[in-house]
Amino acid sequence: MSSFNQSSTRRELLVGAAGIALYATLPGIAAAAAQRSFVPDFADPVEALRAHVKLVGSLGEETVASFYRLNIYADLNEGNFVPLYTLNNLLIDKWTPKGDNSFQMLKYEAGYYTAIDSYEPIQTFKHPLTGKLLPVQNFRLGPVPRGYDTDKYTVMGYNPNPLPLEVIGDRVFLATQSIESGPSFTEPGKTRYTNSFMTYSATLADMQNPDMPSAPVHAQLQNKTEWSPWMEMGDQPGGTVVRGFGSKVSGLDDLPPGVLEQFGKQTPEILDTDNWKRFVSEATPPS
Repeated sequence: MSSFNQSSTRRELLVGAAGIALYATLPGIAAAAAQRSFVPDFADPVEALRAHVKLVGSLGEETVASFYRLNIYADLNEGNFVPLYTLNNLLIDKWTPKGDNSFQMLKYEAGYYTAIDSYEPIQTFKHPLTGKLLPVQNFRLGPVPRGYDTDKYTVMGYNPNPLPLEVIGDRVFLATQSIESGPSFTEPGKTRYTNSFMTYSATLADMQNPDMPSAPVHAQLQNKTEWSPWMEMGDQPGGTVVRGFGSKVSGLDDLPPGVLEQFGKQTPEILDTDNWKRFVSEATPPS
């Protein structure tokens, strides 16, 4: 991927290099000039696509693992949100470049619940209205295929539509939005509305590095949707609100202490995706 604004000429780059050498003794000037010289041209569809893929996954043929902590709240349509629990969420994405700036990904995802803002696994949660203890249901989703090229993103399920890439300071930001609707899981004949927002960021230096097909990222997400069926909320207005954060991990051994062991107990399929062939969606009974 080209690391330079396409309007830059060889002469401009040479002049920029000379300027950096000339003003190296002046604090901040050299670094600022270098950054301006290297800002990518995200108006170019190819540059934008490759930056998107490098942020969310990889330009190379490799498996990318990501881990997120999702703090989940009940929105009862009045009063404050009610803290419920936290989801430890592991994603295994298998990326394949297909040539001509086209990429495919196969996504596997799983999660298990802990006490709110804790790493302690839970098997039951307290209903926010009745106080009844209900069994939680672990989360699995996959395999889900996605395709990326300069014309469109081909997805199954929710479509994370990208907003324009932005450079702020020394970081590149990609925000996506899924504002969608479909049949309700809890009330037949009614509509389920889902609003999901994701933001990835990486350093400009990593994004410009041609030897780095997958950029380390910081990521945050927000999500609002209807109640999960297993929560037994009936026709109670409202739904769940999610506030999440996480990043790619270099390997499963880099998960927080105890998390890998719990995935092996709670949703072992996510640790053996080569043998996960049958499509599974949404919550499933605990093992």
